[in-house]
Amino acid sequence: MQHKNNMFLGLILGVILPVIAHLLTKHSEIIAQLMPQKPLGLYVLALTGNIIAVWYCYRNDREQVGKGIVLVTFLGMLLAVITKTIVI
Repeated sequence: MQHKNNMFLGLILGVILPVIAHLLTKHSEIIAQLMPQKPLGLYVLALTGNIIAVWYCYRNDREQVGKGIVLVTFLGMLLAVITKTIVI
């Protein structure tokens, strides 16, 4: 069985948790009920999930997948910080 080890797969896998966090934040009241003082709480949980996935990938010789997840995670968290702190 061939193991997939490419960055594109990592990019796709890395997007899943941040998109779920975004959808839950924008289209549900879960953040108001669970973490009213922490508006970025779900994004931090998505970051944590992605970091665990990166750890798993590097541990199982799938460095390219891990690099894709790291790239998406970094860009997503940078985007979240910029959009939440800069007011135009």
